[in-house]
Amino acid sequence: MVPERWRHHLDYLITLLGGSIGSGSLIKFPYLCMRNGGGAFLIPYIIFTFLGAIPCVFLEMVIGQLSQSGPINVWNLCPPFKGIGFGIATVMWLYVTYYMAIFAWFMYYFYHSFIGKLPWASCDNSWNTPACITNTDSSILNSTSANVTDITPSAPSAMTSVNVTNVTIKNMSAAEEFWRFQVLQMTGGIEHLGGVRWPLVGLMALTCVILFLFIFQGIRVSGKVVYVTVGVPIILVIVFLVQGCLLPGSADGIYFYVYPKFEKLLEPGMWIEACSLALYSLNIAMGNIITMAGHNRVNNNCFRDVLIVSIADMLSLILVGFAFFAIIGHVAYLRGVPVEAYESSGFNLAFIVYPEVMTYLPLPHVWSALTFLALMTLEVDSMLPGLEIMIAAVEDVFHGLAKRRWLVICMILLSNFLFALPCTTQGGIYVVTLVDWYTYFPAVAVFAMLECFVVSWCYGLDRLERDITVMWGKAVPRTMMLSIKYVCPVLLLAIFSYSIYSYRPPKYGDYDFPAWAAGVGWLISSISIIQFPIIFIWTLYHTPGSTFKERLYSSLQPNDDWCKQRNCEDTHQPMQPQEAL
Repeated sequence: MVPERWRHHLDYLITLLGGSIGSGSLIKFPYLCMRNGGGAFLIPYIIFTFLGAIPCVFLEMVIGQLSQSGPINVWNLCPPFKGIGFGIATVMWLYVTYYMAIFAWFMYYFYHSFIGKLPWASCDNSWNTPACITNTDSSILNSTSANVTDITPSAPSAMTSVNVTNVTIKNMSAAEEFWRFQVLQMTGGIEHLGGVRWPLVGLMALTCVILFLFIFQGIRVSGKVVYVTVGVPIILVIVFLVQGCLLPGSADGIYFYVYPKFEKLLEPGMWIEACSLALYSLNIAMGNIITMAGHNRVNNNCFRDVLIVSIADMLSLILVGFAFFAIIGHVAYLRGVPVEAYESSGFNLAFIVYPEVMTYLPLPHVWSALTFLALMTLEVDSMLPGLEIMIAAVEDVFHGLAKRRWLVICMILLSNFLFALPCTTQGGIYVVTLVDWYTYFPAVAVFAMLECFVVSWCYGLDRLERDITVMWGKAVPRTMMLSIKYVCPVLLLAIFSYSIYSYRPPKYGDYDFPAWAAGVGWLISSISIIQFPIIFIWTLYHTPGSTFKERLYSSLQPNDDWCKQRNCEDTHQPMQPQEAL
């Protein structure tokens, strides 16, 4: 069956760009730059974008376009490795599930940006404690504690380290108390999930409706939606940059961003994090590139596309950095603290630092609404490709459901919604943190290494080069092929090894997850990985042959579906056993 085609090739490029930027560009990239010496981090990031990320993206584009299918049937080129596709689909299902809860949090903040008085800008709300610190109290915001003799009734349930009388508790900004005590109404840990936050459930249901409307008509509609969801954040980032540069202190923030601390280059951890970001930012081994490239015409020039998408993604992240550090420089100037004082990551950066920073700007309601609008649109850019991957995976396995796309989408979104309900409880932040901690690690690194290995050593680069020549009539630089075969696997192995070496149990703030929670996390991680060896063994067992070597060699050949599509007998030489093994 011929896959649905893009209406315009630009739809494809914008969709890939939107999926690669995502909300992580406003969260992960600024934190890593601040943590790793500003401009020093940009040096290895740019190097690894060209050295490792671009070859991996090119590889996925080519095999996706060759297969004209989704993340599972693409591995008809080497059937025992179809477990990679099933594993990737599982990762994306987990990803969309907990990202729906995060989107609901963004919507909650977006709604409150239109209230007369920003609720995270003051300490006179019902949920605030006497230890609350406002912007005007910035001189004591960095102190560690405040003696109090009374707290509001809501605080004990949300902060287990607090007693009601004569205790010392940690000062919190108004933004942090809004996040903890009003948005989440946090419990003391994952052992006590507490009640359901019904406003968040309602917003998550609205999220499902929005995603359904954007995607049920296929890429011909979703491919146009991304013009808005990509264009709006980029415009807003430019507006933030212009406004930030007009404020006093912004030059200090930009100077921190662009001036490299060269001593940081001696730290191997920074190089690993830069390489990891370069690969993560472009959605390597997440199925996005393969699935979207499957909707291209076979004669499309992938080499041109990979350069456009990869460089545009890199420049977009660098632009985000300029806007972020211009604003942070101004806020640090007002607070009388160094730029490094705003080093924060993950949810704290998105839901505590950003809201607090907006209160320092002129017209804070406007900037707050624009900030969370940008985060929401980027979140949509992240979730739409994830849904397309799952839909393509279902259609790869159950061909008859391709004509009932709306039913497939409803089933997927319903499962996401039901499994995301624990994320909307009072202890939901712990659930989201746990799932996010283990969803990608180590699955994505393993799948990326396997992709390079399968195409380079089993399918064969000579065979792939012939396919590329047939597709658009030109050869690609030999350095690209050598990078796919040698450089990328080494980089991915280094990331994987360093991740294992530097592994630490999950943690949220000062809260350490219990041992059983880490066990649940490893179970979540193993769900996607375990499918690979199961399918590999199953395929090998059902392959004809009198000896193990014959079965292995035969199973590693492209199957009949791949050969019919690619006309193997005319375009390929028979693969030799040593080439396969």
